[in-house]
Amino acid sequence: MSDGKLVQWDLTRLYGSPDDPSLEEDIRILISESDKLIKDFKGRIQTESVKASELKIAIEREEDLMNRFLRLSMFSFLSHSTDSKEPAVQKLLRKIDDLESQLESKLLFLKLELSKVSEDFFNSLMNSTELADYRHHLDLIRTQRKHMLSEPEERIMVLKEITGKKAILNLYDEFTSSFTYRITTGASEETLTESEVETLRRDHDSELRKKAFESLFRKAKENSIVLTNLYNSLSRDWDLEADKRGYDSPISMRNELNEVSDEAVNCIIDATTDGYSVVHDYYRLKAIIMGREALLHSDIYAPVGTSDRTFDWQEAKKMILEVMGNFDPRIESIVARFFDEDYIHGSIMPGKRSGAYCAYASPRMHPYVLVNYNGKMSDVLTLAHELGHGLHGVLASKQTLVNYDTPLTMAETASVFSEMLMTDFLLKNIEEREEKISFLVNRIEEIFATTARQNMFTRFEISAHEKMSGEYLAFEELSELYSKELKLMFGDTVDFLPESEFEWARIPHFFHTPFYCYAYNFAQLLVISLYRKYLEDGAVFRRKYIALLESGGSESPKSLLQKVGIDVSDPVFWQKGISFIKENFLDTLRKMI
Repeated sequence: MSDGKLVQWDLTRLYGSPDDPSLEEDIRILISESDKLIKDFKGRIQTESVKASELKIAIEREEDLMNRFLRLSMFSFLSHSTDSKEPAVQKLLRKIDDLESQLESKLLFLKLELSKVSEDFFNSLMNSTELADYRHHLDLIRTQRKHMLSEPEERIMVLKEITGKKAILNLYDEFTSSFTYRITTGASEETLTESEVETLRRDHDSELRKKAFESLFRKAKENSIVLTNLYNSLSRDWDLEADKRGYDSPISMRNELNEVSDEAVNCIIDATTDGYSVVHDYYRLKAIIMGREALLHSDIYAPVGTSDRTFDWQEAKKMILEVMGNFDPRIESIVARFFDEDYIHGSIMPGKRSGAYCAYASPRMHPYVLVNYNGKMSDVLTLAHELGHGLHGVLASKQTLVNYDTPLTMAETASVFSEMLMTDFLLKNIEEREEKISFLVNRIEEIFATTARQNMFTRFEISAHEKMSGEYLAFEELSELYSKELKLMFGDTVDFLPESEFEWARIPHFFHTPFYCYAYNFAQLLVISLYRKYLEDGAVFRRKYIALLESGGSESPKSLLQKVGIDVSDPVFWQKGISFIKENFLDTLRKMI
């Protein structure tokens, strides 16, 4: 940390250690109580011999089980994120993965039996007062039932994940987290973590940026046999399931999970692709600012200006709390708890996962945030972003478990909104022209990273999955597909390096969560609209925004957003988001040059 202090979270609120006896006790309770739930309800739902009040009890008991399990899951995941090489942590993670599959297999009957009841009986459940809080949950089951398989098939798919997809993802995580990078900085060669090398990509020294870029991307090429096999296996696993369930395309399965139509997703992809001209205009302007005829790919995050301003942890905390307090005092107090009660892991250390995330899984547990804080202004914004997720998790905790989590399309709303609040605050408080230009450059690039870049990722995934449906794709073939999308996004404004096309193999979402990436783009353009409404409506908007976050996943995104005056099926809505980026960021920068 820049102020010399370790910032680590306190997981003892969950369990004392991987060897805590209460872990085994909770596992015993889960197995016992899930067997009792099966005994009490299996077979009664599909024969329509259960009352609405009894079904409510069944759902509540399922929620109790899953809340207990999620405590175990969160502890093992968080522990692994900061100490992936510890054998006891690795063993616990595998054990919880196995337990998850076992529980999912046991509890499948609730959803499957509900999917088989008659329309009249289903409607009677939907209209009952006892199940009023679970109507959206029931409606999702009704929507998804045409894609459900038989119970034996569903059970086999769940159980096979233990030695299939989950095992492969565990291998991927441990394999990539073990990567180190040797780079010559100054007169000496250093061994660095991925997070440290990523920081060098924003260094003022162009040669050092290039070394960092080449080192990161070359690592993917050096490990191409493993990474290519992992990607093919995981992607084809997704595609086979989508086909077996009767979806029109691999991305359609994700879209339904996100509760958004294929048409709406195509609309945002098309609008963002059409808006690549804004990306081209920006990088031509940046080349002029940097005195270059053209930029290298390693220069896309090059800092502009001489500002090397950094913020220690306490400065970052103070700024973020001030911004949140200016928006709403209640939000400030919620965010303050993350700092004051050790719900954040911020220090960079060996064996720690790179990047950043916020983990919130259950309304009965406070969220945790992981960042790799290095003191840069971008690190402050990343911290604000993840705390936005945490805020969403806290506010939504008034919901029951099945209504708690949001689909991916809504999951980035509070995080990106928090970034926008921080951006506005910093722009107003930076006095020096050069520093303001530097900040604007950084923010435009960060916005492109969550819009155009995520769109590029999604287009690559669509192409890759389309081709992989019938054949194995080699590293070179995947790299060629990725190169095509890179060139479309950047046009002729960037000179690519030989390593540029290897970047696809460094994107964790491609492996973990196929077609996740458009959710970032969805959220960024959505939040731009929300932020405009905030600037226009002030206090009225604040109440609606907080209510939106408190709603969690209790309604569909379409229904929730209609309450704040947004129609995601309108192409003009997305186009306005692209125009806002140009008019409020790029044009502002152009006037300052």
